[in-house]
Amino acid sequence: MLRCSTSPRPQLGYTLVELVTVIVLLGFVGIFTFRYLGFGAQIYSDTTGREQLISQSRFAVERLSLELRNALPRSIRVDDSDNQRCIEFLPVITSSNYLQIPRPGLTANDDFIVVEPIRSDQLEGRYLFVYATSTQFIYGPSNLRRKEIDTVDLDTPQSGLLTINYNTTPSFFPTESPARRYYVTGNPVSWCYNEAQNRLERYSDYGLSQNQNTHAELLSSATYEVMAVNLVNDTSQTDERPFRVFEPTLQRNNLVQIDWRFQRGSSNEPLQILHEVHAPNVP
Repeated sequence: MLRCSTSPRPQLGYTLVELVTVIVLLGFVGIFTFRYLGFGAQIYSDTTGREQLISQSRFAVERLSLELRNALPRSIRVDDSDNQRCIEFLPVITSSNYLQIPRPGLTANDDFIVVEPIRSDQLEGRYLFVYATSTQFIYGPSNLRRKEIDTVDLDTPQSGLLTINYNTTPSFFPTESPARRYYVTGNPVSWCYNEAQNRLERYSDYGLSQNQNTHAELLSSATYEVMAVNLVNDTSQTDERPFRVFEPTLQRNNLVQIDWRFQRGSSNEPLQILHEVHAPNVP
């Protein structure tokens, strides 16, 4: 004969101690997991930041080096009184050889006839230089070796030649170039270190000036574009000034030294870029 028990079954569950133990263990696992993921994310962020810093510094160095190598010989200058914050130069638009040049005396009003350069368009309003051997001839008030082009007559006096017209006084050039070479340039360009904003800026669209413009003067009168950020040069320290220009010698060309110090935000990982550019100095 079967008998049925009517006594209640015991209830299955967790004690308070077990629940607290599980919560504590899950908390430890969550903390270590979060730290592990956060450490990986920090590594990724640091790696990306370093790559961006190196990439932008490489771009700025290559861009400035290219422009300096294409600058009018002897036009590169820095201003020591402005802590060498800015480097200025005249970009060459085109260059070639001339066949006839006005000289003092009977030929003072002769036409300036040249071999047609690779680029012969949009030369009006540009500067024409012949044997400008110093910054004084390039930026100074004298127009002896610098003229401003009015018009250009293509294929004149014959095919493959140009006649360059200008109204600059005097109309002649006092000295010929040993290589019979002329240069046509645009307006000056300056690269400046904005110490207040920790960035590198490129200034354009301003005119010639006998004395080099300071960064403050350019900031108020010229247009600029940002070329790099996170610079930390201290220009009060002579060895941290961003630009140095050395005059050419018999052994080397015009030498430009670039010294940029980068740092990412609050990280203690400085990056120094020390680069030299040898610019042609044959006018």
